[in-house]
Amino acid sequence: MKLFIKIWTVLFIFSALPILIINLLNLQGVQDQSNGLKGKEVSPFISSVKKKNLSPHIQAEEHEDKVIYLTIDDGPNGNTREILSILQSKSAHATFFLIKGNIDKRPSLVKEIIKNGNAVGCHSVSHRVDVFYSSPAVAVKEMKQCQSAIYNSTRRHTPLIRVPFGSFPHLTPDIKQSLEQAGFIYWDWNIDSEDWTNDDASQVYKNIVTQLEFVESKGYTPTVLLHDKEVTANMLPMLLDYLNKNGYKIKGITSDKKPVQFNRFLRPA
Repeated sequence: MKLFIKIWTVLFIFSALPILIINLLNLQGVQDQSNGLKGKEVSPFISSVKKKNLSPHIQAEEHEDKVIYLTIDDGPNGNTREILSILQSKSAHATFFLIKGNIDKRPSLVKEIIKNGNAVGCHSVSHRVDVFYSSPAVAVKEMKQCQSAIYNSTRRHTPLIRVPFGSFPHLTPDIKQSLEQAGFIYWDWNIDSEDWTNDDASQVYKNIVTQLEFVESKGYTPTVLLHDKEVTANMLPMLLDYLNKNGYKIKGITSDKKPVQFNRFLRPA
């Protein structure tokens, strides 16, 4: 009898295992797709050092000014208003790459971003590698939907985009071509603050300043990856004070600037 019970128990566990796995996968699929930071935790995300080697670092064009671009992904959300207030108090501007679901939830914040003189761009709908990069048609559709959401909220048209997790290694030549043919201009970055994985404001600040010295030594236009997070808001006053003290012009991106884009066809040594 005991042997029969043991055999029955083993059979039950093995028969239930596929159902458990399917349920876990479904649960992952229905999580909030607008949360880009969660996506980074499971995405094959290249380290800042490797991406530094991969990035062509666009040569600085505005020789009369020391220009820096601060780019803030994944908003608008509960941290956006504080970030806007800090930027305004320091006479600085940034570029906000927004997710459609968050635009729909907070259209007034999108208006406020633009009203304060900042730039906006699109950062997709799903913010998922398996969805966004599944085909050129899907990528273009998501960016057009996001673009329309910005326009409907602000009557402002923007061709600027940042593809989920940056263009390397997921952006294939056919998707890139389709996005560009649709009129989009995609931007990557050459400084990774790592605020997406670090909640220590002083460390995020140090990450930026250390990389900034390298980028500046090469004569490139610094473009910083930030996220709409509490740690970013906590770090931002320190960073803006440093940049202002060192003579940087903290500007939003405009569509006439040559974008910083990773070189997808190289590999780090």
